[in-house]
Amino acid sequence: MLLELNATTLYQKNREATARIIANEGGTRSSKTVSLAQLFLTLLFESQGAKLEVVRETMPALKASAMEDFFDQMYALDLYDESHHNKTDHIYRQGRNSIGFFSVDDQQKVRGRKRDYLWINEANELTFQEFNQLAFRTSKQIFLDFNPVDEDHWLFEKVLTRKDCLHIQSSYLDNPFLPPEIIAEIEMLKETDPHYWQVFGLGKRAQRGTKIYQHYTLVDALPENPDELIYGIDFGFNNPSTITKIGCKDLSFTWDELLYKTHLTNSDLIEEMKKLRDAGEITESMQGYADAAEPARIQEINDAGFNVKPADKSVVPGIDFVKGHPLAITKRSINILEEIKKYLWKTNKNGKILDEPVKLNDHSMDGGRYAEYTHFKDLKAGKPNIRIL
Repeated sequence: MLLELNATTLYQKNREATARIIANEGGTRSSKTVSLAQLFLTLLFESQGAKLEVVRETMPALKASAMEDFFDQMYALDLYDESHHNKTDHIYRQGRNSIGFFSVDDQQKVRGRKRDYLWINEANELTFQEFNQLAFRTSKQIFLDFNPVDEDHWLFEKVLTRKDCLHIQSSYLDNPFLPPEIIAEIEMLKETDPHYWQVFGLGKRAQRGTKIYQHYTLVDALPENPDELIYGIDFGFNNPSTITKIGCKDLSFTWDELLYKTHLTNSDLIEEMKKLRDAGEITESMQGYADAAEPARIQEINDAGFNVKPADKSVVPGIDFVKGHPLAITKRSINILEEIKKYLWKTNKNGKILDEPVKLNDHSMDGGRYAEYTHFKDLKAGKPNIRIL
């Protein structure tokens, strides 16, 4: 079956590759994920008896990225047949071929499954040991995609240096389907932050030391019997409005994404908060913190029955506080995880790292910091602000 695809040159480079490992490193909107989704769709329909698998660190993140792009391509080409789709096990079958989706936090699947072709989405999220276990069980080719956000990584030392690895670098310039507005937004980085432009515009490797939060771990849920539950709000409209719930247990903090949605008026935001209240995610007595520059919005939220205070927006002290305590993020917090990986310090034209984060895709980062720092900052002064439930 011959598929007619609207594809970039990145798709063709991957399809023609004969190497054992094909590593796709690139900046934002370079078409890495969509190109590999198209390639695996091609393999599913054109192979004979092939087993394909797609993996990412967590299942929520996989569903929102590679898995969504793959099925979007199927729908666009009118190829999807629900009778072929085992949604429980995340496997789609086409004749004698199949494609399955799973996460590496399911170690039984990592160590027990064999396949012909493997696609590791956002490969920099995995450990080298996890990569090895997956590679040992892949008979033909392994495709990787990742953003160049961390130069001190096993991918660069132990994979890209292999003789059987083809390294494909890409940027937004490789994607002819981008609308002018998105191109202008990306190219604006040239002026706002030269280093961020290098990484996410041109797809070049991040400078060591620019990543702000490197100490976080992933967890399934907020801690049981927390000492305190609070939440932070970051207002937006064209940018997303966010609500981040934070659980504190023994001075360790866990962030959980409750809301990440664009084009919300304040009335819309209040309605979303009421839904979260009805679902038991927040309560009217639970303390919330929001941008102090929006007092009218905060007052309207409180008039609706919630308890939200203006946040201390101090950036560097707030970041230092978050960095100074153990931080975990729930696996379902897809947008928090996307933001935190790309949350970098600014650099000047001489490459000097500045005490100021890049103001781009940092909405949950701000909301989480607002709440954690404002509520618990007195701990540094020896005046615990913590209440045992």
